[in-house]
Order: sequence, then C-alpha cells, then structure tokens
Amino acid sequence: MIFSSVIYLYRGEDIVTDKMFNDIIDSIINNATDDEIEIIREKLNNHIINHVYDGEVHKELSDEFDSSSCPHCGHEYIIKYGKDKNGNQRYLCKHCHKTFSPMTGTLFSYSKKEAYQWYLYMESLFRGDTIVQSAHIAGICEHTSLVWRHKILSVCASLTAEDRILDGVVYLDEKLSDVKHPGITVEDKESKRKRGISDQKRNIVCAIDEHNNKVIQVSERGRIHTKNLYEIYKDKIPSQCTVVSDSLRSYHGLMKKLGVKWIKIPSGKKEKDGYTLDKVNRLHSSIELFLHGYRGISDKYLKNYIGLYKMKDQNKNYYDKTTFKGIYKKIMNSICELRYKDFIYEFSFKTWYYVKISDYINMRNLINCY
Repeated sequence: MIFSSVIYLYRGEDIVTDKMFNDIIDSIINNATDDEIEIIREKLNNHIINHVYDGEVHKELSDEFDSSSCPHCGHEYIIKYGKDKNGNQRYLCKHCHKTFSPMTGTLFSYSKKEAYQWYLYMESLFRGDTIVQSAHIAGICEHTSLVWRHKILSVCASLTAEDRILDGVVYLDEKLSDVKHPGITVEDKESKRKRGISDQKRNIVCAIDEHNNKVIQVSERGRIHTKNLYEIYKDKIPSQCTVVSDSLRSYHGLMKKLGVKWIKIPSGKKEKDGYTLDKVNRLHSSIELFLHGYRGISDKYLKNYIGLYKMKDQNKNYYDKTTFKGIYKKIMNSICELRYKDFIYEFSFKTWYYVKISDYINMRNLINCY
C-alpha cells in the first residue's frame, strides 16, 4: 500500500484501484533497468525511514520532554513560541530569551540532514565501516562524517557510562591500549611505540563475573594506581564477591579496601586452585579486535570508542532491524554534549596547528587518526 499512498498523494482526489496499482507496478518493473529499480528501492527505503522512524522519534521526544524549565538556564518562566516546520512545539524562555524545543541538545538539533541519512550512517558505523565509507552510504561529505561519528560516539559513551554491579566470582585485569597523541610528531622520541608499561599507553580496566556482567572503564596512562582502581570498583564489586586477578602491586591495596576474598594468581603462573584469567583475557581480545578496526584512536576519544563497544556488547543482535531501530531511537533521543563548534575548534587549531602537515599524505589519513 506504500505505492498506492504515494500515487494517491500525487494524483490528488483520483482513487487508485488495486488493478490500476498492479498495472502501474508491472509497467515500472517491465520497463525499468536494474539500476533504475535499485534507485526506486533505495528511495522507498529512505522514505520509510525518514517518515516512520523520524516521526516516531520526534513523537517520543515530545511526549517525554519536560517543558517546566529552560534547558539553557534552568529558569521556569517559559512560554509556548509557535511550532517548527515538523510541527514540534517550540518554547521561549523569558529569562534568557532563548528558544528551544524537544529536539534541543539532541543529534537532531541544528541538523539539516534527513532522518534516513542519520539512520544509514548509524547503521554503517555499527558495521564498522570507515569514515569515508559511511559518508558515501549516508550521502554526506567526509568532514560531516567525521563530526557525526564523534557525536554518536559521545552519546554512546554517555548511555553506557554506568556499568552493572558484579556478583559471585569476579575476574579482574587491566589492558594497556596504544593510542594516538595528536600534536606529537612521529619523529618525537617520546611518541615512539614502547613495549610493556608506558606513559604513551592508556589503561582499559576490565572485570567480568561468572554471569558475564562486565565493568569496562578507561583509566589513567602508564602504571595504574590503587586509588584509580578503587574509584572504578568501589560501587561495582560487593564485599561478598570472590575476586581472581594477577599479582599486580596495585591490587594489594584495592583488595583491602574492597574487603573481598582475593585469589591471587602468582606471577608466571596461569592458574591457582582451578581459577584462571581466561574469561577476562577473552574480553581483552574482543576489545582489542574492536579497536584494531579503527586504525589508531586518539587518546582523548578512546573513552567514546569504548562506549560504542559497550553499546554493541549490550545489544549483541544489533544487526536485527527491530533491535537496531530501538538503538537508533535511543541514541537520537539522548542529549549530545559534544557540539559541532567545539569539535571544529579543536580539530582546526590543535590538530592542524601542532601536527606537521607533511606527516599526512591527504585528508583521509588525518581523519584516520580520530
């Protein structure tokens, strides 16, 4: 009935019967080339995404929106201020004189692109496509693709910031990740890749219990300290848990603060009393495989990429259309703290000014560093 609705829309009051509808479809299929049929399919798919998904997201935003205070200044003296082109109610704050709507602060805010482009881009991002590939799929330029990626990653990091409380036997270990440091040239001796613990590497703290609940957090660079470990685990590992880990010095103080039973695997050994770290090591391998697909990640944005990993891990069947639709609506409904002008300021001044342009062959190589 999609075709019938479209035809009815264009023909005004003319009623299209089922026979007329089928004749029109047969005529299109019989006379169109394979390329033309593919174009029709894509346009219909985009039409469905744009008008169905976009409408649902906007409706949910409007239904859940708290119009009692201004999102800019928090003042409660606000009035209705007309509607936008999509029919969404706008408001005016009488205190700061700024206008806002349910879309203010979300990815839709100030976006001039269609909803289907956001959907196709997000779908491409979850598949692990490059910035250039995602740009071609969504029909946007590479520069916009770079900004969109980091906006979505920022939302993913916010949505997955709170980990679950662990229970039972907990396997705990940390992983050092190589990260890029924009502003440090490859000739700089301090920036060369080092083996083992190094201030050029960032710790990813990981814990997983017997029920596969996980804690994954990005922590400090170099050797990790008890204080930072305790801040991460103090509300996530109850005292009744049994913790299995290696004999890292920082764990001694951590276990005392947590008050848990500690099974310490000695250095050079793989197990103790039948306990191993295989479970958390598999988690490390999964994270490493995920990060490897992005060909180098900036130290500043590692946390956001881990947010994407956690989002995919929490929705393992994200490739299912129904599941992904829910992810799309959840991300588009959320507040995005990363603003376009903030990102462009950093990209323009910190990267282009401090990094030697000769180190990059073209714009695509520079994009890959982010």
